[in-house]
Amino acid sequence: MLNIFIAEDEPLAAAKLKLFLEKLGENLVTIYDNGVSLLAKLTEEQPEILFLDIHMPGANGMQVLERMRELGISGTQIVITSAYEQYALESFNFNVTDYLLKPYTLDRLRISLEKARTNLHLLSLDRQDKEQTLSVRCDGRTVILKLDEIVCIEAMKDYIHLMTSDGKKRLTLGTLSSLDGKLSDNFVRVHRSFIVNIRHILTFGAQSLTLAGGLEITIGRTYREQIDKVLNKK
Repeated sequence: MLNIFIAEDEPLAAAKLKLFLEKLGENLVTIYDNGVSLLAKLTEEQPEILFLDIHMPGANGMQVLERMRELGISGTQIVITSAYEQYALESFNFNVTDYLLKPYTLDRLRISLEKARTNLHLLSLDRQDKEQTLSVRCDGRTVILKLDEIVCIEAMKDYIHLMTSDGKKRLTLGTLSSLDGKLSDNFVRVHRSFIVNIRHILTFGAQSLTLAGGLEITIGRTYREQIDKVLNKK
């Protein structure tokens, strides 16, 4: 179920749209009757889909679109709802998903909803792809590495060495702490100088572990408990 906002100052029009959405299986719907209250909420929470009327008090639909651009709000699928055609071209300059001309039918709304759902799915896939890769600067160029192919990462003063399953080593400026939030939960720090990908661990003992490719790494005493928890969880 998607989180949907309706920005519509006419109660009957808002009620009709909400009813249609419920018929199409979407029950998580919030209605805002003016642009000001909508914008106030958008600074706190962004819906997955926004049905936006053009003519509203406080701030009209075009002003809302402009403010959303200024705030850097992206990812929300915006469907314009209006009885006037003349705003279509201008609204598409803001990359809206669809322009729903009033009065519309349930079938026409279904088309808009499917467009929004498709775009949200594609955005989700794109985010997953980005989450499964790591971009690093090596030899003056950007290299994109698949996380699953990274065997381990070694700290070397102001640099880190990334060793991959193809046997290559890539040197880049940075520290192990600079990778916080960029690696998946398959990575665990086992030494003050090493982070390893547990998927590439071949053997694991009390004092050391062996990675794919034969590299043996000593397990730091302060990291022993953490790696035990991670391996037991996996």
